[in-house]
Amino acid sequence: MNKTLTPINSFKVTLVTSAIAFGALAFAYNPDFSIQTANQTAPAQTAVAAMHFTSANSGTAVIRLDGFTLDVSFDFERIDDSYGVPGSEFTNADITNLSVDKVLDNSGYPIRDFTDFNDHLTINAMLVAHMLQNKMLEAV
Repeated sequence: MNKTLTPINSFKVTLVTSAIAFGALAFAYNPDFSIQTANQTAPAQTAVAAMHFTSANSGTAVIRLDGFTLDVSFDFERIDDSYGVPGSEFTNADITNLSVDKVLDNSGYPIRDFTDFNDHLTINAMLVAHMLQNKMLEAV
């Protein structure tokens, strides 16, 4: 009794077998849909704590950077700027040289300088914003 299988019957048998296998796997696997918080990092907290001009084009500042205290010295040049509207002229600044003199941790112990290029760009922008906000460029 040799029986030949037709392609349609083979397809039906394969379909039924795979449906049973996938159904068994679906009931055996119990996924966990609870929300898991992974690696929540706090945003960077940076602020200019104090600033002092040592001359007409240089100064020192104390920067708070994520719990660390940075003593920096900087050189800047004044730039006459405006918003493009008559009467909106103001004095802007460009930091030309920034050096991190000392870095302290939360406890006040000195540590080595860990700042990189992006930190220096952020510090430069914060120093210029602090000068503009407190109108320090017009005073000197």
